[in-house]
Amino acid sequence: FRSIKIISEVGAFSRKTNVAVQALSNAPPYAPEQPAKGELELVGSTLMQPLATLWMEDFSKIHPEVRHIINCQGSEESFKKLGNSPNAVGLLSREVTQEELEQWSKELQRKLIAIDIGYDVLAIITNKQNPIRALAWNPKLKTPLSLSGDKPVQTWGDLGVYGPIADKPLSYVVIQPSHGLRSVANRMLNLVDRTNLTIIEKESQADIIDAVGSQAASIAIVSANRAYSDSIQVVPIVVDGQRLVSPRSGRAVGLGYPLLRKLTVLVSANEEGKYPNTVDELLRFVLSAQGQEALVKDGLVPLDRSAIYTQQEKLGWESLK
Repeated sequence: FRSIKIISEVGAFSRKTNVAVQALSNAPPYAPEQPAKGELELVGSTLMQPLATLWMEDFSKIHPEVRHIINCQGSEESFKKLGNSPNAVGLLSREVTQEELEQWSKELQRKLIAIDIGYDVLAIITNKQNPIRALAWNPKLKTPLSLSGDKPVQTWGDLGVYGPIADKPLSYVVIQPSHGLRSVANRMLNLVDRTNLTIIEKESQADIIDAVGSQAASIAIVSANRAYSDSIQVVPIVVDGQRLVSPRSGRAVGLGYPLLRKLTVLVSANEEGKYPNTVDELLRFVLSAQGQEALVKDGLVPLDRSAIYTQQEKLGWESLK
C-alpha cells in the first residue's frame, strides 16, 4: 500500500466539536408544536440506549409532563413492542428495508413508519499481533473480505498475511442475532450463505473486543467509537483503490468510508397515518439540532440537511427547503 494516499487520524473521530457545529447547521432548532404529556417507551438497540438517555434528558426538560421508560435489549424484536402501545418508539441500529416494514405492519396490523436518524461508523478489528495493515473495499459485494474474481477469503494468507496465522482460517466473532449489528456483520464480513466458517457469538461489543484481543486469528466488526483496547487494532479500508481511510479520521464519512450503518427510529400509526402527539413531538426533537447534537455527544454521526428533509417528508411534515 505504499502508493496509496493515507488519510490521517489527526483531528479524529473522538474530536466532536466541529461535527457538533455541523449538526447544528444541518438541522432546525427544536420548536414544539404543542405541549406533550403522557408516557413514552423507547425500546430496541443496546447501542442506542445511551443516545435515548441523552434525548430524554433534554426532551423531559422541555416537556416535564412526559413519563418515559428506556428498555433496550436488542434491535430485532423491538418492532413487536409497537403493536402493544402506540406510545412505543423502536430503536434499531441498522437500516430497515421496505419489505421488512411491510411484513411487520402486516403482522401487527398497524402502519409502521421508519426514519433514519443518523449513522454509526463501524470498524473492522483484529488481534494486535496480526500483521495485516489494511483491507480493500469491494463495492460490488460491499465487503472488504473478497479476492480477485469475487472469491471469498478463506485464510489469513489469502489477505497477504504472513507468519503463524497465514494458514489459519479467519475466526469471525459476531454479536448474537437479536442485535442489529449481527445482520450488518453478516453482510459486511461476507458471512451469508457460506458454510464451514468459524463463527463465535458474543453478547455485547465489549465481549467481542475481548475475544478478538485474545485470539490471534480472529476478526470482527464493531462501532468505531467502542473499538479501544490495547489488545486489538483497527484496520483501515482502501477506498476506490486509492485512499487508505481510517474510521477514526474526522473526515472518514466525507471521504467515502464504506463501513457505516444507519440508525433507525420506528413508530406505529393508526389507519390515517397519525401517531400520538407525544411521539410526534419526540420525532421533531430527534430531527432537530438538539436531537442531532445528542448523536455527536455519543460518538455517532448526524444526518446532513438533505437527509433530514427526506425524513420529514416520510413523516408527512411540511418543511421549507
